[in-house]
Amino acid sequence: MNLLRKFRETALSVIPIVVIVVILNLTIAPVGWPAVGQFALGAVSIIVGLSLFLLGTDIGIVPVGQRTGAALMQKRNLPLLLASGFIIGLIITIAEPQVQVLAQQVSLLAPHVSRNSLVLAISLGVGLFVSIAFARIVLAVSYRWVLIGFYAIVAVLSILVDTFFLGIAFDAGGATTGPMTVPFILALGVGVAAVRKSGSSEQDSFGLVGIASIGPISAVLVMGLIGKASVEGAPVGTATGAASSGLHLGNLIGSSALEVLQALGPLALLFILFQFTLLHQQRRQLIRMVEGLVYAAIGLVLFLTGINGAFMPIGATIGSLIGASPYLWILIPIGMFLGAVVVLAEPAVWVLTDQVRDVSGGSIRKSLVLVFFSIGVSLAVGLAMVRIVFRLPLSYFLIPGYALALLLTFRCPPLFTAIAFDSGGVASGPMSSSFLLAFSLGASAAAGGDPFADAFGIVALIAMTPLVTIQLLGLLYRTRNTKDHQSSLERNAAYE
Repeated sequence: MNLLRKFRETALSVIPIVVIVVILNLTIAPVGWPAVGQFALGAVSIIVGLSLFLLGTDIGIVPVGQRTGAALMQKRNLPLLLASGFIIGLIITIAEPQVQVLAQQVSLLAPHVSRNSLVLAISLGVGLFVSIAFARIVLAVSYRWVLIGFYAIVAVLSILVDTFFLGIAFDAGGATTGPMTVPFILALGVGVAAVRKSGSSEQDSFGLVGIASIGPISAVLVMGLIGKASVEGAPVGTATGAASSGLHLGNLIGSSALEVLQALGPLALLFILFQFTLLHQQRRQLIRMVEGLVYAAIGLVLFLTGINGAFMPIGATIGSLIGASPYLWILIPIGMFLGAVVVLAEPAVWVLTDQVRDVSGGSIRKSLVLVFFSIGVSLAVGLAMVRIVFRLPLSYFLIPGYALALLLTFRCPPLFTAIAFDSGGVASGPMSSSFLLAFSLGASAAAGGDPFADAFGIVALIAMTPLVTIQLLGLLYRTRNTKDHQSSLERNAAYE
């Protein structure tokens, strides 16, 4: 059964995190067995929830997204396609729980920054860049040059803007690609590319998330230029997530259900609108769509309950205990190990790797993509811990990292470049921006640093490193295929 397979996959991803926490409890971070027990229950909730969510996306969200993209493309109406892309990006982003959490954290740290203005700016950025991504596919513009052009603009804005907005902007790029946004946008890209049916249809199936992630970065940087705000004198918070530990189970489930309703409600309304205007699905397809939404909703409630009630509090506690120890350097190897494991429990990572396998006809192995995901996020969290230990500016890592990622686009196969820039968005999901961010904030505060300056930006690093590692995987595939082709030619020549 499909659900059992997904349950097995998610269990293998989450159980290692529980093992790590148990080992840390027995050694350098004694959080106490009651906390470990609560964490284990949260892990069970995450495993069951993630399995149901992935099943729901498979049978309900992804098929509707693909049909919607195909139906929009078949209209042969570019203004309609671009307007639809803008509206879809805008509505889904406003509903994305991660965006609301990020905006709340920023407003707590800097009350002079309006939460609603920040959410609106991020949503407008995503809507605009989803339209740009659609236009790129239709007009057959090189993905590489679109990336280089817009990241050059981002680089200029980054130099001009106050450093306060730099971390927020790049974290916003990761926060927008949450568990509800990614499956639908990925599916839209597949649907649009399938109808276009060009020689680049396979690579055009990816890249939408990568381009959409540039939107919130640019929007927040522009917001910073217009507002000319500064964090001088603004109150600085400490580790977030710890407050959740005192919540009762009923409150946690209620707050998680509210977040899911906020995310799924607008998406369901979009599905209804598309049903009457574009899709006209048959009764069986409609039933499957509803089933998928129900599975996804229940799964996401369980998943967020485990995140908010167990993973965030214990992440902040472990970070604080290690940050307060005399062996601060140990944060770096522990962070790298946590990053390698935690990313495998991200819902959107599994959605993307499934789509990579399906679109490539199985030629790109899912397990290998997951390995390179782990390597990238491991490196990202390690760099984030280096920032905490040595209190280094975020720009020291973002500038060379993105420069390397863009340079690799000239050597990497285009399909892998598109997958890589999508990967940056999906890696920075709720697991990373809750457990790992809470761990980072707790460690920074306990070490006597500035949590805002040193800990924020971990999501930005997690979104950056897969751009490099997945493209390196693409270079390995190209090298292997070249060797196989050369061997085939030599065998044929010997035969003749």
